[in-house]
Amino acid sequence: MSENNEVLSIDSAAVVENSLVAFGAGMSLQSRNDAKNAYLFASLATNKLYDPTTQGEAWFNQFLKVMQDCGWVTAHRTYEKEASSNQSLKLSNVVVKAVQAAAATALPGTAATAVLGDLARKAIGGLPKSDQALALFKRNVDPKSSAVVGVASCIETADGEVVMALGAVQRRSSTHDVDVLFFDWDSASSETYKGTAALSFNKMIYDRLRARIEQQLGDRALSKILDYEI
Repeated sequence: MSENNEVLSIDSAAVVENSLVAFGAGMSLQSRNDAKNAYLFASLATNKLYDPTTQGEAWFNQFLKVMQDCGWVTAHRTYEKEASSNQSLKLSNVVVKAVQAAAATALPGTAATAVLGDLARKAIGGLPKSDQALALFKRNVDPKSSAVVGVASCIETADGEVVMALGAVQRRSSTHDVDVLFFDWDSASSETYKGTAALSFNKMIYDRLRARIEQQLGDRALSKILDYEI
């Protein structure tokens, strides 16, 4: 498939499997598509090996391994139980802070850290405004008492480096209301685990894999990915 190097001047986001992936202005359409397809491919491949609702850390580690195989090199990662004395802490805040923490390791001491955090916040805030995207997200998130979601923010730096800051949250609870958006849940009566990762895109690696990944995804890329405005 030929490359599309058109640079987009707007921020955007997409539902990708059970995650939201946001893209900053100045990032090419090709890089956005590559990020979405690699993310979906890694998610589906990892789902075959681990159950994300019961094997969260193993799933997260394997997901990052597959992403690295696709050219998204992990520069930093963490996985830990969320510790907070605030019992009404919204999971949206947890995951945005996870993205910010990853961003601080990817681009320390730069304004890009705030940009990546803002993109994550905008991706979450924009989801309920798109009926189609919200419906797809609800279908993709496991409708059980445990759920795992991720939020990733991508930008292309001035020197052409594409970086991703990723936050993933696993929530374990005895109750689950599928009519309530995941990010609106609070931390009361639940266990919350979060993972963070900072990734840098090696385009040369993905160039060799792009056609095969797109072929393997096939119609699943159309059924599990949906772009929306933020």
